Amino acid sequence: MTKLSITLFDENGDKVSYEQDKVPGKRVLDFWELQEKYANPDYTPKQNLLDRVDFVASLFDQKAVTPDAILNGLNAWELEETVDNLILKAVGVRHEDDPKELVSPLEKEKSDS
Repeated sequence: MTKLSITLFDENGDKVSYEQDKVPGKRVLDFWELQEKYANPDYTPKQNLLDRVDFVASLFDQKAVTPDAILNGLNAWELEETVDNLILKAVGVRHEDDPKELVSPLEKEKSDS
């Protein structure tokens, strides 16, 4: 069974691991809402990262997994990769799938016309 897991440094510098066994299917719809926001030209890379971190935090039932805990608990060089991998895993994308080929139905309609 697929599980989400994240290991964060706490305020004492200790590593703490969190796991999530169940992610409701509705979260896929939330993911597509993020994708639609990304299509807006006024949507900044900073806001995109903050929204993705919020999304990841919301996937975990543990109250300790907050956006701030993620931002403070991951090294800078692993933040985006960790966040993106958790999102892709949560919405059912396998590593052998090419995330660049993920296109929202809205974007697909635009490109088909």
